[in-house]
Amino acid sequence: MDYSKITVIGLGLIGGSLAWALKRAGNVGEVYGVDIDDGAIDYAIREHIIDVGSKDLRDAVNNSDVVVIATYVGIIPKIAKSLASILSPKTTVTDVGSVKAKVVMEIENLLPKDVSFVGGHPISGTERSGIFHASSELFKGKKCILTPTVNTDDQSLSRVRKLWECIGAKVYTMNPEAHDRVFAYVSHLPHTVAYALLNSIAPEGWTPDILDFAGGGLKDFTRIGESSPEMWSDIFMANRENVLAAIEDFKNEIEKIRVTIEKGNLARLRDILSNAASFKKDFI
Repeated sequence: MDYSKITVIGLGLIGGSLAWALKRAGNVGEVYGVDIDDGAIDYAIREHIIDVGSKDLRDAVNNSDVVVIATYVGIIPKIAKSLASILSPKTTVTDVGSVKAKVVMEIENLLPKDVSFVGGHPISGTERSGIFHASSELFKGKKCILTPTVNTDDQSLSRVRKLWECIGAKVYTMNPEAHDRVFAYVSHLPHTVAYALLNSIAPEGWTPDILDFAGGGLKDFTRIGESSPEMWSDIFMANRENVLAAIEDFKNEIEKIRVTIEKGNLARLRDILSNAASFKKDFI
């Protein structure tokens, strides 16, 4: 066995899928799940997603090779603080949050010196949430970003890299600050736009009948607008400066289109739209 025990704290979509994938990979002696919801733990045990489940952190992390914090970004440091005095020596701690700089800095200051933290962010998931939507195949062929710092232990980095590779993910490393700038644009901004668009076409007082006339474009574009508001409000606030910069750039582009339409400049409008269409074809 490559790992005698791995503990996953937070059995939602990502945590549950990770636990399930690790259990099916066959190179983990025991997959231990932690959640505040008894129903999630019972379901995970019943469906063989985990071997053991509990609400008790001390039992869960005792003698774990790796502890994965798979909760909302806003509470990851709080959980790390709770773990600081009960972790086994040489345990590696990692997470799955989509904001890294703030989280990494806080946790590195919280954990004891013989426990290393490796920031992690699997680029996967859906607009659904909760363990009932978990899939053991969720990470297969998907990217996972690790964000080591000068304080990261090489052995711990290798341990977390191997964890993701054994379930089929393609692992990359990135500076935590660079990660947050990149994902403000490629992930966090699209979610803000989806939420804003949904609110703009269905303001208070409108009836649902308007959606009877919506085509596939609206459904495709706003799919992520169904994502967990609790999770995404945490993400927006944790990466606030980068998200605000991305929103400002988006506002400028929207204004550019608005002004061009207002002026009736068809040629310029086509240039703006063509530039966007060409960019889209280049990356997907």
